[in-house]
Amino acid sequence: MNKIKMKIKRYDEDSNSVIVAFSSDETATNNPDDYQEFAFQPSVMYPDITDMEALKKRIAEQGIALAQQAKLEEQAANNTTMKNSWKTLTNQTFEYNVDDVLGTTSTVEVLYDNEITVPTEG
Repeated sequence: MNKIKMKIKRYDEDSNSVIVAFSSDETATNNPDDYQEFAFQPSVMYPDITDMEALKKRIAEQGIALAQQAKLEEQAANNTTMKNSWKTLTNQTFEYNVDDVLGTTSTVEVLYDNEITVPTEG
């Protein structure tokens, strides 16, 4: 990726957020309007940045990863081999040992199906 393009679409007064969309020279189009919008709260995320150019660059920095994700999603959507593979999994049930999924070096303890506890450092 050589270029990131972002469009600040609006400012949301209720959440004090700028709503931004991104594209890149590697996404299907170079038009940010064609892509998902994301909310950034500059006063919360970057309270130390008061210069607008520095703030725009910080948001664009995060936009690089978001545009990369959009590119990968586009590639996946066009990958008929993978889509057909996913279709073959329909109505199947899979079960794994937690250690096989997380690895034996994980410090995450699974207590219930819907709850995990991550130990704190210290």
